[in-house]
Formats: sequence, C-alpha cells, structure tokens
Amino acid sequence: MWKNEYKKKDFYWGLKPDPALVKLLPKIKKGIVLDIGAGEGRNSIYFARKGFKVMAIDIVKAGLEKLENYAKEKRLDIVIKLADIRKFKFVPNKYSLVLAVATIDFLKGSEVRQIIEKIKKSLVSRGYIYLLVFSTKDPLYKKIKKLGAVEVEKNTFYLRKSKVFRHFFTQRELKKCSRNLILYF
Repeated sequence: MWKNEYKKKDFYWGLKPDPALVKLLPKIKKGIVLDIGAGEGRNSIYFARKGFKVMAIDIVKAGLEKLENYAKEKRLDIVIKLADIRKFKFVPNKYSLVLAVATIDFLKGSEVRQIIEKIKKSLVSRGYIYLLVFSTKDPLYKKIKKLGAVEVEKNTFYLRKSKVFRHFFTQRELKKCSRNLILYF
C-alpha cells in the first residue's frame, strides 16, 4: 500500500515526529525504543537524535530502505528490521517505549489484543506504549461501513481492493487493552 509513496525522494510523512511524542519525551527513561510500523522512520529518527537506541520494524521494505540510508548518512543508532509484527519476537523487559502510530489498526482486532499483551511484557518498569489508532468515531469508519466492506470481526473490516484489514477501536476497547498502563486521551 505504501510501497510507491516511500519510493519517492521526499519523505511522505516528513521528518517531524508526532507532536504528542515531543511532549512525552521528558517522561521516558533512556533506553530502547521499538517503532512498530516505522515506515520511513520519522519517529525513529527523532528518538535516535535524542540519544535513544531505536529498533524500527515494518513490512514495507521501501520505507525501511529510505530510513536506513538516512540513518547511515546522519550516523543515527537505529536497528532496522523488515518484519511482520504478528511474527515479531518481543523480548521481555526490553523497551522504554513502544510506538505504534497508525499501524496496529491494519490488523484484526483479535491480533491487536494479542500484540498489545506482548508489548506490555516487553516494557521495562515504567515503560510507555504510544498508540495512535483510528476509532469508531472516525469518519472513515462510517464510510467503510456504508461502502459495504466485509466485517470479519467486530469493528474489523477486510478491504478487498487494497487487501488489508482495518480495525476501528472503541474507547472501552482501548481501556481494556491498556489495563495496568497509564492512558492519555
């Protein structure tokens, strides 16, 4: 889906990090950041510049190649892996921060719940999970329902044309997934 966009010279999402991450930075203890679905790595680049070790993973090779070239050129400490998050081996007590920016909502809801449990176990004490997801209140949710997309699980749709799943979160679902974590809305 993003392959063609990432092959272009310019960074599709730019190089500025997600603004909420800038505000969260002072609360995160130095360590390792895992950027799930890193794309071209704008958030990975930000944390590497701030002195964190970063592991960036994605299933789209073109974005990771662009990130790898940029990281080498700027001498940033970023480990880059082509990986499907559903098969990724999370190491317990490893990450200070795990990022999933508009990423896990491309999975089925049942897969999301399993991955979030693995993420929780992979955090160091007082580690953070930063999720940016689409909710059932998003206009895209109504549009997908109106277009008659196949609902394979509650609030999870399979989009035949793009061959992807789209999961839309309820606030209750996010609270349930984030038990024992601090959640910001």
